[in-house]
Amino acid sequence: MRIELTELIWLEEQRLSFDELALASRLPPELLHELIGCGAIAPLDAEPSPARFGARALTAARAARRLRDDFELDGAALALALGLLDRIGDLEAELRRLRARLPACFR
Repeated sequence: MRIELTELIWLEEQRLSFDELALASRLPPELLHELIGCGAIAPLDAEPSPARFGARALTAARAARRLRDDFELDGAALALALGLLDRIGDLEAELRRLRARLPACFR
């Protein structure tokens, strides 16, 4: 599936409810509650009611569903995997920033 720029902008502007997030990610509500409870998926605001979720939460929830389907992971394992994937993304971004600062002869 190819995501167009207009779809990406639309997705970034959306605020999903818990039910919408569960429907869009196709995760069971119980598992989604577990991932939210342990901090693997975070709402946009600290305000607990009603929780609204953005594109980052949807991306994480969809990744969790794929991991659960492919590897039959439970909630704790999914939370760990999502945390590790997030950390890898941060490290890759930092590596790109550092490489951009290098002179061209060292790239």
